[in-house]
Amino acid sequence: MSSDPRTAIMNAAGEVFARYGFKKASVEDIARRAGVGKGSIYLHFESKEALFEACVRSANVRSTAELEAAVRRASTPELQVRAFIECKLEQMTRGMGEHRIMMEHLFELGAQAMRFVPELQEKEAAVLARVLTEGTSQGVFAVAAPQRVASGFMEMFMGLTIKFLTQGLEAPMKEALDAFFDVFIRGLAASREATRSRKH
Repeated sequence: MSSDPRTAIMNAAGEVFARYGFKKASVEDIARRAGVGKGSIYLHFESKEALFEACVRSANVRSTAELEAAVRRASTPELQVRAFIECKLEQMTRGMGEHRIMMEHLFELGAQAMRFVPELQEKEAAVLARVLTEGTSQGVFAVAAPQRVASGFMEMFMGLTIKFLTQGLEAPMKEALDAFFDVFIRGLAASREATRSRKH
């Protein structure tokens, strides 16, 4: 249990939201799990919606940091893209962040919460766009619009997230995705002629 009440509340809220979803989660349950009075929650968050938003944003910060760390550990642009993909797939099978705040709970909240989704996608797309931009500047990739490609890629991942929530990641689907991502990464590559011309 954290000694900081706000951190304790957010940790407890993440667990309660993940277990019960937004609608069924009660402020009383969160307060009890955090070891604080119900009134303490409202000292830090004006509503249950505001607390949920803070949890989602915190989970996204952790998720983005994890993606950035995975990319940093890879030594080449191709391996960086692969590390991004593998980390993202692992996050999706694990859930959104440490407390498994799943996309289904965002969908449960409807249009009000779905406004978070573009912001969450944009931060992750920025990580991939940097890899594509640097790979292109090195002559490894030939990507004319890295940000657009990264944004499109994250849209595709959003569709995968919905499928994962309903069906999980079975072996045949994982094999199909691996084959698709291999083709995607090869498609980023600059032609050998273009690479040679950059060197001369």
